Amino acid sequence: METQLKVINKPPVKSFQIEHGDILDCIDIYKQHAFDHPLLKDHKIQMRPKRIPKEMMGDKSPRFLPKNIRCPPGSVLIRRTTKEDLIMAKKIKALGMNYPTSSSFHSTGAAPGLSVSSTCEYTKHNFGAKATINVWNPSVSTSQSSFANIWISNGPAETANVIQAGWGVQPSLFSSNYTRLLAYWTVDGYKKTGCFNYLCPGFVQVSSEISLGLVLNQISTYNGTQKEIEIGVVKDGEWWLMFYNKFVGYWPQSLFTYMYGGANFVFWGGQVFSPPNEPSPAMGSGHFPKYGHERKSAYFKQLRIWDDQNFVSPDGDFFQVSSYRPDCYEAQATNEGAAPYPKALFYGGPGQLLMNGLLNPEDFRKWKCGNFILVQFPGPQVLHLWLSENYF
Repeated sequence: METQLKVINKPPVKSFQIEHGDILDCIDIYKQHAFDHPLLKDHKIQMRPKRIPKEMMGDKSPRFLPKNIRCPPGSVLIRRTTKEDLIMAKKIKALGMNYPTSSSFHSTGAAPGLSVSSTCEYTKHNFGAKATINVWNPSVSTSQSSFANIWISNGPAETANVIQAGWGVQPSLFSSNYTRLLAYWTVDGYKKTGCFNYLCPGFVQVSSEISLGLVLNQISTYNGTQKEIEIGVVKDGEWWLMFYNKFVGYWPQSLFTYMYGGANFVFWGGQVFSPPNEPSPAMGSGHFPKYGHERKSAYFKQLRIWDDQNFVSPDGDFFQVSSYRPDCYEAQATNEGAAPYPKALFYGGPGQLLMNGLLNPEDFRKWKCGNFILVQFPGPQVLHLWLSENYF
């Protein structure tokens, strides 16, 4: 494990210890872990997209950035990976990382565990997407995760190419319950390739002020002030990660087998993971959108598609809202103002779904988050569902 840490954590030019316990390293941009990937040995670094004008990025500068962090010229800011990170990363596989469960990409080969999503799906060819997301800190146990992501994908289910980015609470990776800026990629449907953030080579960091794993320490309050981030994943030669009006870095297109010419799927929404014998965690604010949108529900606003020339509103004919378990987690789309197409998604819920054993998805859909239900299906599979009466 020490050897692996030395491979990931390159010798820093400068380092900073920040208040949340993380160490941020300034790494020579040409010596970062990304270039340990065999497909990137001769890669030429791109410092910014070539065809996305600055005026299209908006005028909001990034928030949440730690103070007094300045990297020397020629270096980039990267959160240092710890031994605990590597240990926890191995445990994440037990949760069965997967594409949003409402989609056709849901893998039947996921590891034993519970993965539930509430999303809106866009199925028209595109070159990426962006949105404004309010930030929450849902309560999760040490073995659970709760995310708000944009997913970009293409290819068959079993070998899907996927990039996802947003915020998440994932103590199973970071040994803390802070809400953080997260990204993930895979080129084989989450089987062997890809990883979160910098845990494997692939993502090329270009920012000297924004690091993946950044703690988002300003949290929205129910019936109070909403704290937001602006985030996007867009293709301009490479697949770029946007945070407000800045580019954090990119996934080189050479990593992908099905995303050279864009993507056919975009998802915006929430997703939770839980072990099979533990009630599922809250998603978003922990409240259903049906009980109120503004200042109460988690949301994605100003949904935009990058069509390779401009950021445009999603075409409503290719836009579908779905929630795999609407009695536990809900999703609702609305128009902003008089816009003809859906531009905002409100999602989330209290969760508390308990699953023991793997079931056919259609059997799974039939059962509510009721008081306590024990159902015996043919064979060894048993489903336990529980939800406090407070959620009825």
